[in-house]
Amino acid sequence: MAKGYRAITPDPVEKGIRNFFNNLREPNTIVNDMLQGKLRQALEDTMRFTANTVFGGLGFFDVATPGGLPRHNETFGQTFGVWGIGEGPFIMLPLLGPSNARAATGVATQNLTTSMPLYLTDDAVARIGVGAFDTVSFRASLLSAGKILDTAALDPYLMLRDVWVLQHRRATWGDSRPARIGTAGPEDVDELDELDELDELDELDELDELDELDELDELDELDELDELDELDELDELDQLDALDG
Repeated sequence: MAKGYRAITPDPVEKGIRNFFNNLREPNTIVNDMLQGKLRQALEDTMRFTANTVFGGLGFFDVATPGGLPRHNETFGQTFGVWGIGEGPFIMLPLLGPSNARAATGVATQNLTTSMPLYLTDDAVARIGVGAFDTVSFRASLLSAGKILDTAALDPYLMLRDVWVLQHRRATWGDSRPARIGTAGPEDVDELDELDELDELDELDELDELDELDELDELDELDELDELDELDELDELDQLDALDG
């Protein structure tokens, strides 16, 4: 269905539809901004939502980003992570793709307030229809990334899982320490830092090997000098023998 939608929808129209649904999610982002204590970002996202709704045709046109108000994507799953709730196991949600137990709970909470918010309509059929259309549009926007993943990765599932987990942790914690899968809190070790430390150790090992090679080269040079000195001494002895003769 997503492929059919992508095939018949012109790119500008498809982009406008994605902008519209992203704009519908802005109130959800604002709520999570405040729940995470990001009050300045909540104010900026409120200004963004107002600008795109009023001047961007209900969000079909993103006029806020060029005006210096970039989009933030704060979810309940990320908020739960900031509060110290563990990630739980990695899972693949039907239609929605990669997630974990915490993020999936956040999606369920988010669906009560987004896709077709109550402030627009309380008609259940309309909410379900627009929500389904949102899902199809979202899946269509991921088709290109899926093709790249299938082409580039030896194991697309493992690559998708690893990339998603790292991105989710980065979105949740920013530059602070992310949580491990199934555990809570910033006390956990940052796996990226561990990799950096291993890289530093590898670099030190390489430097040690280079130093050893340099020492061997110096020894070789000394041996060559010793050999030259011996040859010079032999030449001098030969010259003395010739004089004595």
